[in-house]
Amino acid sequence: MSVALVALAAPVSPLFAEAHAASVTIGSEGAIPPLDPHRTNGTVGLRVIDAVYDGLVREDLSKASDTAPEIVPALASDWSVSEDGLTYTFTIRDGVTFHDGTPLDAAAVQTNFDRLMNEQAAVFDERASGNMSFLTRWIDGTEATDAMTFVIRLKEPFSGLPRLLSDRRMSIVSPAALEANPGDELGFNPVGTGPFQLDTFAQGQTLELTRNDGYWRAVPEIEELVFRPITDPTALAIAMQTGEIDVIPSASAEQVAQLSGQPGLAVQYPDPANAYFIRLNTQVAPTDDKTFRQALNYAVNREAIAALFGGQAAPAASPVPRGNEIAEEAGEAIAGYSYDPEKAKALIAEAGIDTPVTLNILSPNSGPGFGLATQLITLVQQDLKAVGVQIDPEYLEFSTLLSTERGGYPDAYHGSYNGWTTGADSAYWLERMFSGAQQPPNGVNRGWYENEAVDEAFRQARQETDAARRTELYVEAAEKITADAPWIFLYQDRLPRIVRDSVNGIEPAGSVYIDYARLSVE
Repeated sequence: MSVALVALAAPVSPLFAEAHAASVTIGSEGAIPPLDPHRTNGTVGLRVIDAVYDGLVREDLSKASDTAPEIVPALASDWSVSEDGLTYTFTIRDGVTFHDGTPLDAAAVQTNFDRLMNEQAAVFDERASGNMSFLTRWIDGTEATDAMTFVIRLKEPFSGLPRLLSDRRMSIVSPAALEANPGDELGFNPVGTGPFQLDTFAQGQTLELTRNDGYWRAVPEIEELVFRPITDPTALAIAMQTGEIDVIPSASAEQVAQLSGQPGLAVQYPDPANAYFIRLNTQVAPTDDKTFRQALNYAVNREAIAALFGGQAAPAASPVPRGNEIAEEAGEAIAGYSYDPEKAKALIAEAGIDTPVTLNILSPNSGPGFGLATQLITLVQQDLKAVGVQIDPEYLEFSTLLSTERGGYPDAYHGSYNGWTTGADSAYWLERMFSGAQQPPNGVNRGWYENEAVDEAFRQARQETDAARRTELYVEAAEKITADAPWIFLYQDRLPRIVRDSVNGIEPAGSVYIDYARLSVE
């Protein structure tokens, strides 16, 4: 029983209420995966990781924001950048200890980077290394130059490094835990420096975290943080109504409609940059054909999709989401695809694709932002059927979907319905999604898309010191990606969260994450 249920029940003894008043329960939209930050993808797992671990830097989630939250010091108390932009020097925060009592120092940070970059190190993990290549590919080397100084040397100037380091995947793990828990074991024995530490965890089931009384920022006010997986959207809403959970971190339009106006509940709109799409397999026919992929984009009625989400989603017809740092400058240059079924038919004919043709697509049946996944797929099926394309969906639980597509799409699948929020406010996000060098196992370009001109624009943008020219290069890349249509671009979600009034400390910052250290209960 959570505190919220106790608060709604009456009467209760003061002693009973006080005993439960320090617990907050988060409704998780998917099964909780192993909590190894360097190996993890997917918001469900990263939200939990955010409570257990810290990185060198962090997002400031203490206030509302219309743009990406400010990057502020975390396990690094400060940092500096050399004049040539190649060397970042971090001062490691003094007096911090991991949950297992291991002291934080520069050598501990170096051990984490050895796990990702040093194949000769005892802690090196090939899977973690591949997952983190979106960051480590720019690093020439790292070094603990003294007990509390850690240096990252880059291959080329890259001003976006601090924001990449705020990615929850780059959390710092206890070196003792890394050594004691090789391979899959770390995910079930997570040890960080975060505001909460592991109490009980059975993979996929309810996870209980207890307060870290030695947390370096401040001792959290709540004593227990619980993550409870409820994959059925209706059941999740009912659990919120009945007080079984206190927060729905990514609510669907149906949940918002059902719970809006309910006494004791509030809907919050952080509006982070994000994109929802059907990523296409560009290596297998017929989705290997650019003209056919363009046709699929013209065939989809995005206004109908927005209506399905009750105004919670907005049509998105290009790879640049609102809230991305280049969105305003890009403007009409990346307006993208209109709804034009006749043009879609003409392009399919031009591509020489005989219809009807069937596409095998993976889709989540639950998960963060996927409460209406089956209805969405039905709409897309109707639109594509009208131009001679049949969608054959295979529905999977969200964490299972991520595991299935992690290594890139095999030939049996033409793509998957998915979404992405982490880092979507950065121009560099485009490179993570669409660079040829970010194909598995080195990244999340799981549809095998590659365009040499796009990769060259990315290369020039990373090295460009003039901000205006850098933006021009990213817009140039975005225009080419839009024309290549490696995704069926669908929509952007406002990603509202529903919070019980008794829970304080959650601000509508432009992020899918919550600052757990600031949580309190009235």
